[in-house]
Amino acid sequence: MFEESDLDAYAEIVNNLSNATPYWPPGLQPRANLKKEFAENSFWKPDYKLLLVTDKEGNMIGEVETFKSSPNIKGPEVGFRIFEKKNMGRGFMTEALRLFSAYLFQTESSYLRLTLLIHSGNTASLKVAEKCGYKKEGTLRNAYVDYSTGIPHSDEILSLLREESPSLIELLQKK
Repeated sequence: MFEESDLDAYAEIVNNLSNATPYWPPGLQPRANLKKEFAENSFWKPDYKLLLVTDKEGNMIGEVETFKSSPNIKGPEVGFRIFEKKNMGRGFMTEALRLFSAYLFQTESSYLRLTLLIHSGNTASLKVAEKCGYKKEGTLRNAYVDYSTGIPHSDEILSLLREESPSLIELLQKK
């Protein structure tokens, strides 16, 4: 979870536009707004949760989050990203997504499923999702606009059902 001491470094990372990719918007987040939201809810609300992904030394590697995508779906959408290219392909996000998904199912009894929407061209994130047990359900054609080019793109819909997820205890015991 976020600590107040993480906020300045987090603001530096998310406001560094060179970390933007075609798959994640280059949105600026004023430090004062981050501090205000953290003071109100620590980025942890019933319909929105944001966690840092760190390495063993505590360096910020990325983030995972949940948010309500539709009132009719019994579970949130999940998002994830690695902040810097140098940390991609090293297994950080696979481990984080697997643990976060299991945690959500263990702590939220009303969740029947978790949903990911991933840019059709983002093969790295699609592989992470598949390694974590998420299954492809379909394609949202021209769902969003590519943040770097302005060209519409499609997203793949993937889900993980409660019964498909390993338990959090099982995952932690493997460590």
